[in-house]
Amino acid sequence: MNSNPFEIPKTEIVPEPVEGLPHTSGIRRQDLPTSVRKYADKLAAQIKEIYAKYGAANFEELKVNKKLSAQDARKVADLLKAFQKAVEKHEVEPEMQEAIEILGRENVHGIEDVETMLGQGFVDISKVPPIPYTTEDLEKSKEIKEKTGVEEMLVLFVADKDGGSLTIERLQELIQAEYTKLGLGKFLINTLWCKDESFFTQLGLKYEWKLITKQTIPGSKDKPHHHMRGDRFTSQNTQEYVIKEYARKLDIPYNHLLRPELFRMLYATALHLIATELKGKGERILADERHWSDERCSGGYFVHVGQAVPTGANLDGKSRDDRSADLGVCLMREPFSSKS
Repeated sequence: MNSNPFEIPKTEIVPEPVEGLPHTSGIRRQDLPTSVRKYADKLAAQIKEIYAKYGAANFEELKVNKKLSAQDARKVADLLKAFQKAVEKHEVEPEMQEAIEILGRENVHGIEDVETMLGQGFVDISKVPPIPYTTEDLEKSKEIKEKTGVEEMLVLFVADKDGGSLTIERLQELIQAEYTKLGLGKFLINTLWCKDESFFTQLGLKYEWKLITKQTIPGSKDKPHHHMRGDRFTSQNTQEYVIKEYARKLDIPYNHLLRPELFRMLYATALHLIATELKGKGERILADERHWSDERCSGGYFVHVGQAVPTGANLDGKSRDDRSADLGVCLMREPFSSKS
């Protein structure tokens, strides 16, 4: 008999009996869809890590261990519930399959793609939230593409492995290793100037799903960042005005369209490149354009990122009233439909 009752055998899944969770005996591992099988394996591996941490052979031993932290107790309980849903109901990263059917596999980046970029076991599956976007939200992406030519992708953002924010500084360290392995060149270039900037060393990612555009929106290039009374340019000539018109044309609440922070844009750009490279495409986002964020450097300039070519994506700053032929704005769309 297997010494670890949660280990998944080659022919059948027999998870240990846990109070409140029904058995899933009789479900054969090889009969599960590939995505479900991979997901269940990841869940099992993370649960076994917690068992090993406390020297427990199963969940019952774990429960009586007086040194078990409340955080680990909650985590293993969540993982076990996710495992049950996966093998019995084929629930894998909730609603992800629907997103794939609507957006296309190349535009949906979940746990598998993230761990390809950051390393196996990097994602704490117990912290991955359900996708907040409804079918209506996702279908809106089709309309956006038809009317504007802009494509959106659904991205799982994650925190660092220790639970802290995943900063650009940390991303550079993690992602460069995968870039080097795949022969993709450099992740970033010329970062010495921002090594002490908060947008580089402090601000970062947490666990959440977001829809984000793969290119800058039409009409946003060669325009100042935004308008303030008394400026020499009019509000119609600004990126701010272009975003409002984009929202009006597509019937999207203006406050649901945000400029992605630099750390989101860099993460999403690298994630999409690595995922598509492994499928034979290697699509580079922001290869010949730049995204202007709302973040500022210590000098007061609004920072932008782009020109993400093999020599490395570039971070730089410009005054609010500057403009450039390749400097536009990407957008992150918040859910606007309520889930029941």
